[in-house]
Amino acid sequence: MAYMNQDKKAKIAAALKQVVPAGWKYSLAVRHHSTIVMTISAAPFDLIGQLYDTDRTDIGVSSHWAHEHLKECAEKEIILKVLECLNIDNFDKSDIQSDYFHVGHYVDLRIGVWNKPFIVTGQVKEAA
Repeated sequence: MAYMNQDKKAKIAAALKQVVPAGWKYSLAVRHHSTIVMTISAAPFDLIGQLYDTDRTDIGVSSHWAHEHLKECAEKEIILKVLECLNIDNFDKSDIQSDYFHVGHYVDLRIGVWNKPFIVTGQVKEAA
């Protein structure tokens, strides 16, 4: 059964600090004790436009298909590293054929949200 708690979130947050570039604004949350949710809300450039052929202001990134669906760019490598961090201590022992799903936790990566669109800041903040 999928389970996520604040201790696992803290471990993931520490790993994300090493991967996420300066100037990116993001939040990390636990939803329903089963899902780690990362929302990237701002960056110095149009992150959605770099990764997808769309003009949307919010989008969900598939954790299973990111390596295939994202456009080739430097930001793709960052997103793939972010997904690795979000999957720390995760496992997948699911058997779809018998309708049995058993994972360590679920991952939800969003760039912007429907009611808070992604913001292009246009400036890189210096690391403290």
